[in-house]
Amino acid sequence: MTRQFMAPFVVAAAIAAAACNQAPAPAAPPAESAPAVAAAPAEDVEATITQLERDWVAAIIKKDTAAIDRLLAEDFNGTSPTAHVYPKSSAMDDLTKGNFVVDSMVLDEISVNVYGDTAVAFTSQEEKSRYDGKDTSGHYHYTDVWVKKDGQWQVVASHGSRFDKGH
Repeated sequence: MTRQFMAPFVVAAAIAAAACNQAPAPAAPPAESAPAVAAAPAEDVEATITQLERDWVAAIIKKDTAAIDRLLAEDFNGTSPTAHVYPKSSAMDDLTKGNFVVDSMVLDEISVNVYGDTAVAFTSQEEKSRYDGKDTSGHYHYTDVWVKKDGQWQVVASHGSRFDKGH
């Protein structure tokens, strides 16, 4: 072989040999990481809604309209066990004017299904109550729809049914 023909092979071999004998490139310094931020604890929506249902019952018994105002969304609509449809304002008026009087209301069952920022609560309760002077005591089941608005859970709909006996 001629020298001219071998020159490219020699150059390539020299480059390959030099590459094999070089020390590895120093590792790049670790990138500065942002300080660890503790994740906010996940909200236990079932527990939150369960407590809000209990708070709602307590507010009705105490006629605590400030609490009821916080719990019921402005666009709340309810359906009573007698098929009477009522907005938030009527629910509040019935308590403040004495149309709806509750001596006791005991939740004996609460279950909650969660769908993101919406939750559906199913409750069972025994109550001793009067509406417009008429005894309305009995066992009731309610389906309540809660929505998280501006970081706060509020009930937007409620539907009740009366049962002759509890579970």
